[in-house]
Amino acid sequence: MVLTTEPIPLRQTIGLMHENEFGKFGENMKTMLDNQEGSARSEAGIIAMSMFFAGLLVVAFTTNPIASGTQIGERAPVFSGEAYDGTSWKSFQFDDLLDMSWTWNATEDVPWIAVEFLDTDCGHCKNAAPDMATWSQEFSGVNGAPNVVFIAIAVEFVAESSRAEIVDFRTQYENNFLFVDDLDEDIAKDWDVLATPSYFLVQPDGIVAWNSGQATNSIGWDAKEEKSIPLNGFDDGYVQLNEAIVQLMMLNGGE
Repeated sequence: MVLTTEPIPLRQTIGLMHENEFGKFGENMKTMLDNQEGSARSEAGIIAMSMFFAGLLVVAFTTNPIASGTQIGERAPVFSGEAYDGTSWKSFQFDDLLDMSWTWNATEDVPWIAVEFLDTDCGHCKNAAPDMATWSQEFSGVNGAPNVVFIAIAVEFVAESSRAEIVDFRTQYENNFLFVDDLDEDIAKDWDVLATPSYFLVQPDGIVAWNSGQATNSIGWDAKEEKSIPLNGFDDGYVQLNEAIVQLMMLNGGE
């Protein structure tokens, strides 16, 4: 048996060829456009990422980071704990006292912070307690006086202590400011305190302006010039907390 096929008309054949070729051409064009669009998106993503990392580098190279520590010019370590306010023990956050927008020429009355580390069994701490009571009242911002918040941090360096002893010490010497419980000495370690009493004067923005325990006691921090400056110890050359308060707060926006 001989198989025969019906001849396909020429016009139909050409139509099929055109249809197939144009279909492939359309698919190729679509693929090429998709590839170009994907490439454009990739390039845009690369450019965006490059700009992002370039911005990070600019910030890194133009920002002057402030070290955390307790030497003058460093940012005081923040801490939290339980503090006695004369009536009860309450939660306390050191950074609640800070105003990070403060500047050396600020006109608003933002308090500085005087921090004392003490031991209730320390003889020198007991001798200094009446002065602390006087200074905390003197530097209360009244009648144009410097405005300072006083904080005592009670440690256990000399002998075993307790919260009851902390309360008794505060009451006996009329130190009417917050006493923070640091009997486990965690805060003292962060602040590099090895002896009591130790005193610090902290600017409203958290920068340490004066440290009684530093190698040279008679220097403070000039917030405007961002450098150390000499201070005067009026009695014996050794700068006391009240002397540091007067000199530095008058220099850096104090009342």
